[in-house]
Amino acid sequence: MLTARSLVAGYLPGVNILNGMSVDVLRGQVRCVLGPNGTGKSTLLKVLFGFLPAQQGDMHLGTTSLRGVASHDMGHRGITYLPQRPSVFPFLSVEVNLRLGTWSFRRNRALARERIERAYEQFPILHERRRQLAGTLSGGQQRQLEIARALMTDPTVMLIDEPTASIEPRISAQIYALIAGLARDGKAILLVDQNIKGALGIADYVYVMRTGTLFAEGPRDAFTDDVETLVSRWLYTT
Repeated sequence: MLTARSLVAGYLPGVNILNGMSVDVLRGQVRCVLGPNGTGKSTLLKVLFGFLPAQQGDMHLGTTSLRGVASHDMGHRGITYLPQRPSVFPFLSVEVNLRLGTWSFRRNRALARERIERAYEQFPILHERRRQLAGTLSGGQQRQLEIARALMTDPTVMLIDEPTASIEPRISAQIYALIAGLARDGKAILLVDQNIKGALGIADYVYVMRTGTLFAEGPRDAFTDDVETLVSRWLYTT
């Protein structure tokens, strides 16, 4: 679905964070990007979503080039992005947050109602708390709200950054199960994560980054279950 080749990008002139990074995001798969802090994982997602322009390299959705496409146009192309930091509107209710996800087709009220009802079926806790201010939800519930809102546009590609950061293990397991289910439903998912064990538990394919480049890649089965070995051997070797 989404391909990127030899991406070079950075925030300051002459200082590149990505130095030739390439990835493929395929329908029906969770592809995971691992690596230590500061290696460029989140920057990769920002480039793919149009927040940060690539200085070099190519990006395509199918056969259509994404170079120069602004972030606010990505939703119309079936791509959505879930940042690491909470992105709910804290002083608006859960239901209003969901309705904001239907903004691009707000005049089609029947479709908007259908999508919101589907979200309530998939996330019962959101239906239970639909009149509650989003900022009063727990961290895990806010993440569910973010995912549900992102699904309002029925995207084909989902770029997800650190979905379980600062969330308790029990809720983290539920979120990973949810992401894996989205892939089984046909979504193409690129997941950036520091939780190596959790990410490997649902990944179909793994990219390991170091200093803005691709250090290793391969199917999930090619990667060890020994997290300590993975970190020491692949991420921090000199």
